[in-house]
Amino acid sequence: MSSKVKAQVTTALAAAIVIALVSIVLPKFILNGAIAKISLTQGLELTLSLLAIVVLGKRRFAEYGFRLPKKESPSSHGQLRWLSLSSVALLLGMTATIVVIASGASGSPVARQLSLPQMILFVWLFSSIIEEVFTRGFIQGHLSVLSGRYVKLLFFRVELPVFISAFFFACMHLVLPFVGADTVTTVVIWLFTFSLGLLAGHLRAGTGSLIPAVTAHMLANIGGLVGGIIYNIISFIISGKVPGN
Repeated sequence: MSSKVKAQVTTALAAAIVIALVSIVLPKFILNGAIAKISLTQGLELTLSLLAIVVLGKRRFAEYGFRLPKKESPSSHGQLRWLSLSSVALLLGMTATIVVIASGASGSPVARQLSLPQMILFVWLFSSIIEEVFTRGFIQGHLSVLSGRYVKLLFFRVELPVFISAFFFACMHLVLPFVGADTVTTVVIWLFTFSLGLLAGHLRAGTGSLIPAVTAHMLANIGGLVGGIIYNIISFIISGKVPGN
């Protein structure tokens, strides 16, 4: 690895750590209330990510995923492929929620404080977009110098920028125990976000665009709610009781 590549990788990781610490940790010390903290976290994460792309990426936004998905062929098969892959994220979200509920874990304390409209706005929409701009946009984009290098993950080969961005994305959620989440919830969410990160990163690398990654992220978050509804319906049919009652 050349000194230039090492410098770019070091810069990307250092900037990502700073952005994560400032946007995730700072609001917890200066604000009260879930909505206020979420709003400041998302605002800081988006602002700092865009600033990093402007300064470190020299405003080459297209190289960081701010473009339409590239066409793989004159037909629509390319678009159908990434749309079908994005739909896998829905199953990931459903599975994560079902596992959390079935295990008797408490789930995310932050999510429990949100109403459905707030969940749609701050989690399904804002979180999906902003977290992808940060992880698949800035981090994966700035680590593009590592493209063509792979790590072995079970039965798959994963490109290094995809793996690093997914791992970083998952580790951002290790703040959960500090806001009251139990161990099972934290482990399940870590595995869920890591898997989602790999899927979103693959889509980002394959299409050159953040749009498929954001789509997958939204579907995963929606799947979390759908999974809970399905589990409750099945439990009611079997036992005549809604879980938790």
